[in-house]
Amino acid sequence: MLDRFRLNFRLRIDDDRQIHVQRGKVSPRFLRELADVLALFDIRRGAIECKGRGARMRLIFTDGFPQAGRQAVRNVWQPPSGPGGGGGMRAAG
Repeated sequence: MLDRFRLNFRLRIDDDRQIHVQRGKVSPRFLRELADVLALFDIRRGAIECKGRGARMRLIFTDGFPQAGRQAVRNVWQPPSGPGGGGGMRAAG
């Protein structure tokens, strides 16, 4: 029930576009692609948090983050896949 408030990671972007991981772990690929998005949309500062768990994970942005930049960050972010195997029936043949 309280998983929606669980903080997975927090990123801070400085005035010089340096990305600092303040809490949690983030994949190196996401950090590289995030740097590209920041340069493309000329985003110089802000913060991004990831809260929730599983399918309910969400990215939360500071107010100054432009909408187009938010969508671009969501496009490069890949939430971790859930636990393997759903217990469903496999096709036989």
